[in-house]
Amino acid sequence: MNDRRGGPRPARPRRVCVLSVHTSPLEQPGTGDAGGMNVYIVQTARRMARRGVEVEILTRATSSDLPPVVEMAPGVIVRHLAAGPYEGLGKNDLPAQLCAFAAGVLRAEARHEPGWYDTIHSHYWLSGQVGWLARDRWGVPLVHSAHTLAKVKNAALAEGDPPEPMVRVIGEDQVVAEADRLITNTDIESRQLVELYGADPLRTVTIPPGVDLDRFTPGSAAIARSRLGIAGDAVVLAFVGR
Repeated sequence: MNDRRGGPRPARPRRVCVLSVHTSPLEQPGTGDAGGMNVYIVQTARRMARRGVEVEILTRATSSDLPPVVEMAPGVIVRHLAAGPYEGLGKNDLPAQLCAFAAGVLRAEARHEPGWYDTIHSHYWLSGQVGWLARDRWGVPLVHSAHTLAKVKNAALAEGDPPEPMVRVIGEDQVVAEADRLITNTDIESRQLVELYGADPLRTVTIPPGVDLDRFTPGSAAIARSRLGIAGDAVVLAFVGR
């Protein structure tokens, strides 16, 4: 199979450009906009690097003190790109900064030899908008992970909650139509993309998230209950999240 540059596409990408506009993988999950997506990006990048793939994560600089380039792990670097004010911008303010961020992404690629990246993987719709432009400029496939969807969130709003803005709904429609591959975490999310956004089922792939078995390992429920002071016959409901 040939890529958009006209040459043969490598069986395995040599270099992947990961786009994360609104939150850096270096930020602590649970602070600001950093959450599960940050963990997902960090861990997938590390594991790609262990398989011999070079990974560059491009994100928006949120402080003038941040170094332009940080080595996050062997084979994984994070580039901080200036795009708008460093502080005080929420996700709903960032669409106005996408042109500046896209320009920074194109400049970062221009420092390399032509054809440096083999694949783009964008995370969240803001990154997908930039990835769509870079895909067309570089002639490489765009893989996109939405993580959350505006139409799904708007359909389940609690009373008094503001809906996701229309600019996001339109932006997601565009990215879904343009991405070469859509990666979802569950079959339900895949169906939502197809039914709510008209995604092509042949371009939509479900890849369940993995588990860090060095951090999370099976243990004794009895010992855990004892340490927490929970009765052995008590009913326990657990929630993990922000």
